Amino acid sequence: MLFFGIFSVVCAEETDDESVNESVDESLDENADVSSSSDEEEGLFSSICTQPYALCNTAFCVPDQDDPTKMRCSCTVEKGPSIGKSCDTWEPVGIYMDEYGDWMIKAGYSVGQITSTYSFAHAAPLPKNEIDPNNTPYGYSGDVYLKPCMNETGEGVWADCWDAPCTVLPQDINADISTDRLASPYAVCDCGLKVNQSEWYIGVHGTELCDDPNLCHEYIISGAGLMSTDVGVKKLAEFIKENPDPTEPYKEGHCEDCLYCASNTSAESL
Repeated sequence: MLFFGIFSVVCAEETDDESVNESVDESLDENADVSSSSDEEEGLFSSICTQPYALCNTAFCVPDQDDPTKMRCSCTVEKGPSIGKSCDTWEPVGIYMDEYGDWMIKAGYSVGQITSTYSFAHAAPLPKNEIDPNNTPYGYSGDVYLKPCMNETGEGVWADCWDAPCTVLPQDINADISTDRLASPYAVCDCGLKVNQSEWYIGVHGTELCDDPNLCHEYIISGAGLMSTDVGVKKLAEFIKENPDPTEPYKEGHCEDCLYCASNTSAESL
């Protein structure tokens, strides 16, 4: 699967799906304080920033070796408008984008440090969802949709990456630290764990995964509460309408509104 393949590129450790779920299940009995609520806080997205950040909207995650209630998630490194809890209070450390569009680790830094926020980068280009069609970059191939997940017993589990600290490694870990060097296009983020969940969103690549009935339950994927995500989407869309950015020409499409899903062939605006 595409997401899990990305994770394996960034993390040297390999954990199979069964052992992931067993590790989480074993930890929950001993850690009753793991967060179980997610949808009350409309203030979750309080800041909009235009600086390097990690985007974990489609990230598959595995438990941290030292604390199975903490998730380690592979996320893409992006630059542009994003929305988060407090991104106006932090700055990226040791990482920048050069004039060729490559991510670089600064000389003297062993790794780069960024924070996970949320954006429309990679969002599917649905009709009626364009923010500015004339700003769409040539060859844009965004295909990410928001997929709603439900657990009728209230025992759903997902990774919470909002405002999580993330580490970006150099592409060559043996490169001379005294020089600027190419960074990985992926960050490893230290995310929290949400348990006892009834409804949440995950991001998926393409409409085929929109119709996958097992995706929400067989993996631990970076997600978000329904209310907080809907509020964040609206706030970010309003910002981009006033401040167009060629890297994010579209809103995030919902699976229910996608063009070619088996369950719905009509496209509607968010």
